[in-house]
Amino acid sequence: MAANKQANADESLLSRWSRRKLEADRDDVDSAPAKQSIPADEAEAVSAQQAEAEAKPLTDADMPGIETLTEESDFSAFMSSGVSDELRNLALRKLFHAPVFNIRDGLDEYDEDYTSFEKLGDIVTSDMKHQVEMQQKKLSEARELEQRNAALDEADIEDVEAIEDEDDGVDENDEPAPVDDEVAINTTRKTDTGNE
Repeated sequence: MAANKQANADESLLSRWSRRKLEADRDDVDSAPAKQSIPADEAEAVSAQQAEAEAKPLTDADMPGIETLTEESDFSAFMSSGVSDELRNLALRKLFHAPVFNIRDGLDEYDEDYTSFEKLGDIVTSDMKHQVEMQQKKLSEARELEQRNAALDEADIEDVEAIEDEDDGVDENDEPAPVDDEVAINTTRKTDTGNE
C-alpha cells in the first residue's frame, strides 16, 4: 500500500486523469449490451420507403385543395421542394388563420381597441363629481373677479370725475404763492441756472 501511495505521489495530475478516463471507457464498452439486429425484411422495407420519398418530390398537382384544409390537416406536404411558393404561402396562411394560432396574449396593452368606449349611462363617479365642482368653483371665482374689477373701474371713474370737479373750481392762471421767500428765491436761481 505504501508503494501504491508512492506511485500516486509521483504520478502527475494529468496522467492520473488520463488513466482514470481510459479505465472508465473500457468499463463502458464491457458493460454495453450487444446491438440487436433488425430483421432484413423490415430494414429493406424502411429503406425502400425512404428511397421513394427522396426520389419523387411532391408537386402542386399532388397537393389537396386549399379550401379542403382544416386545423387537423397535414401541412407538411406543402413544405416539399416541388411545391410552388405561392401554394405553400396560401397553405401556411390557411394554417395560421386557424383559431389555435389566433389567441391574444392579454398582456399586450396595445392590442385592444381604444377607439370605442363603453357608455357610462347614469353612473357618475366621484372623480367626475370632483371635476364638475372644480369647474363650478373656477367659474364662480372668475365671476367674482369680474364683478370686483367692474366695481373698481366704477370707483376709479367716480374718483376721476370728483378730481376733475375739484379742478374746475381753481383758475388755471392762478399760481400758488410760495410758502417761504427763501425757498422761492432758491427755486428761481435753480431755474435761471438751468436756462443758461
